[in-house]
Amino acid sequence: FLRRMNKVKEGNADKGKDIFNAQCASCHSMTAMSTGPPLQGVYGAKIAANGDFGYSGALKGKAKLKWDDKNLDKWLAKPTGFAPGNKMGFAGIEKKQDRLDLITYLKANA
Repeated sequence: FLRRMNKVKEGNADKGKDIFNAQCASCHSMTAMSTGPPLQGVYGAKIAANGDFGYSGALKGKAKLKWDDKNLDKWLAKPTGFAPGNKMGFAGIEKKQDRLDLITYLKANA
C-alpha cells in the first residue's frame, strides 16, 4: 500500500502576514524596536545581527548562521530546540505550512 505523505505547499505571504499579526506582532514589529527586534530584513541576515537589541547568549552563539529557510523553520517550530536558553517566550508554531507561510512573508519583507 502507498502511504499518503503530508506534502507542504508553497508558502503564501498573505497568510504569513496574518500569522505574523496573530502570533508575532505582540512582541515584534517589522520596522521598529519593541519587546523583540524588528523583523523587516531578517530573512538572509546573520542571526543576532541587530546591534540595537540585547540578544541572549543562546542566540549570540548562533551568530555565524543566517536566517534562511532551514534555520527559520527550526526556530519557528521550537525556539528552545533551536537555541536552548534564548529569551523569547514563545512555544513555537506547530504546523509546517504555517511556518512556511510566515517564512514566505519574512522573505517578501527582506
